[in-house]
Amino acid sequence: MLSLLLLSPLLALQGPSEKELFDTYLNRIRPAQMADGSYGGNVVITADVLTGMALSPRSYRVDDGPFVRDAVTYLLAQADDRVDDWARDQRLAIALLHVHQDRYLPTVERLVARHGHRIAELQTTSAANHTPYTLSDLPQDAGLAQTARALADAGIWRTYGKPEKTALSKEPDFAAIASSYEKGVDYLIAARGESGVWEFFGQPEPGISALAARALFGSQREEVHQIGYEVLDFLLTLQQDDGSIHGGRVAVYTTSVAVGALVDGGREADIPAIRKAVGYLRTVQTDEGEGYSEADKFFGGIGYGGDLRPDLSNLQYALQALNEADVPAEDEAFQRAIHFLNRSQNRSESNPETFHDQGDPTPVRAGNDGGAVYYPGNSPAGTVHMPDGSLVARSYGSMTYALLKCFLFAGVPKEDPRVVAAVDWISAHWTLEVNPGFDPMVDPRGGFQGLYYYYLSLAQALDAADIEVIESAGNVKHYWRMELSNKLMSTQQEDGHWINEEAPRWWEGNPVLCTAYALGALRAVQP
Repeated sequence: MLSLLLLSPLLALQGPSEKELFDTYLNRIRPAQMADGSYGGNVVITADVLTGMALSPRSYRVDDGPFVRDAVTYLLAQADDRVDDWARDQRLAIALLHVHQDRYLPTVERLVARHGHRIAELQTTSAANHTPYTLSDLPQDAGLAQTARALADAGIWRTYGKPEKTALSKEPDFAAIASSYEKGVDYLIAARGESGVWEFFGQPEPGISALAARALFGSQREEVHQIGYEVLDFLLTLQQDDGSIHGGRVAVYTTSVAVGALVDGGREADIPAIRKAVGYLRTVQTDEGEGYSEADKFFGGIGYGGDLRPDLSNLQYALQALNEADVPAEDEAFQRAIHFLNRSQNRSESNPETFHDQGDPTPVRAGNDGGAVYYPGNSPAGTVHMPDGSLVARSYGSMTYALLKCFLFAGVPKEDPRVVAAVDWISAHWTLEVNPGFDPMVDPRGGFQGLYYYYLSLAQALDAADIEVIESAGNVKHYWRMELSNKLMSTQQEDGHWINEEAPRWWEGNPVLCTAYALGALRAVQP
C-alpha cells in the first residue's frame, strides 16, 4: 500500500477549502496508478478513486485524461469477471455511473442484474445512509485504501448528503439578486476614471467600458442609465469609417461589445451606427472575400481583427452582436460560421478532419466528448495524447457554452446531434467551482482561468437554449439560475465588486471587467 505524505502544517493551519483538500489528496494518490490503469492494482480502490474524482468539485469525467480513462478501462475489464462479491461490484458500478452514466449504463445494468439487484437500489445506496464526511476527517498518515475510500465518501456526501442540497429552493432569490446587482453597479460607477469611462493604465478602455455600460443598463435606476448613455456617446466617437468601434486595438471584440451596449441603450439615433458596426463585423469573417473556401479550417471564423487566426471566443462575441442587432439566423454570416463551429467541436462525426496547430507536425483530431476548443486543433486547456500518436485538443467549459450559444444563434435546432452533444458535455462537466476541462495535474490554477467569463458564457448560453435544469452524474438536478446566482452573490466583495483572485489571466485580475461579467451573468439569470 502507498503511504501518503502528510499535509503541510501551513495548509492545515490555514484551513484548506473542500476543493483544496480534494486537489491535495487526488494529486498525492495519482502516482499510485499502475500500468494497467488501476490504482494500487485493486478494483475497490480504483472504483473509490474514480468516484471521488467524479464527485469532487472539479467533476472529473472519463474524457479528462488517462488518469481517469485508463482506470475506467481497467474497471470495465473487471466488470466482465463473474465474481460473487456484491460489495466490490457495487462500488465498481457507482464509479462507472458517475464518470459517464449514459456511456456505461448498459454495463452497470448487467453487473447489477448479475447479483439480483436493480439500478434504483444502487442509486439509493449511493445517495443515502452516509454520515457527514469531509476530507478534513482523514488521518494524515492514511494509506491508499483508506484515502481512496475517504475520497469516495466525501464526494458522495458533498453531492447527495448535505441537507442544503435538497433544501434549497429551485427558484433564485430575485430580491437578493436585485440588491447584489445594484451594489455591483454602484461599484462600477465609483470606479470610473477622470474621463468618465473606465480606464486601463490611465487611458480610456473602450471594450471594458462597453461591457460596464451594458451592466448599467440592467439597473432599475434611471439616473444610472443616464451614465450609460454618456458611455455610449464616448463609444460613438471611436467609430471608424469602416464601421468598427475601437481605440486602436482588438477591433472585433470592442466593436462587438459596443454593438451590445448600443442595442441595450435603445436610442433610435444609434441605429445607423449599429448597422455600420454590424457591416464591419461581416467584413472580418474569413470567407470567399479573403480567398477562403469551405475546405479551409478557419472558414467562417472571426478573430480579433487584423489577425489571420480566428477563434471561437471572438466569433461568439461577433455573432452575439449580430443576434442582438436582429440579424436573422438565415443570414450568410451565421451560416458560414457553422463551418467553423463544426471544426471547433470534439465530435468526429461532424468534424472528421485532422489539423496541425501553429507549426507542430503532430496531427490533432477531434475527440468525441461533444465539447469545444478555442479554434480547430487548439485549446488553452491542453491536449490529450492518443494511442495512435495523434492529439486531441481538450474541450473546456467557456468555449463549450460559446459553441452552444452560437449554434442556436445560427438556427441549428436543439434536437440536432451537435447541440445535443454540447449539452451532454455540459451535463457531464457541470461545476461552478472552475472553468472545467483543464487538467489540474498539469496546472493547478488552470481551471480558474477565465472563470467569470465562463459564468457569463454559461448564463447566456443556457438562457438562450431555454434550459432550466442540468442533470449531472447520478441524476443530480441543478437548477442553474439558482445555483449560479447564489455562487455569484457569495463571491461578491464588500464594496460590490468581483475579482478572480485565483487567476488574473485574460484580464480577470481587473475588478471592473470581472464585475461587468458577473453582472452580465446575473442579468441572464433573470428570465
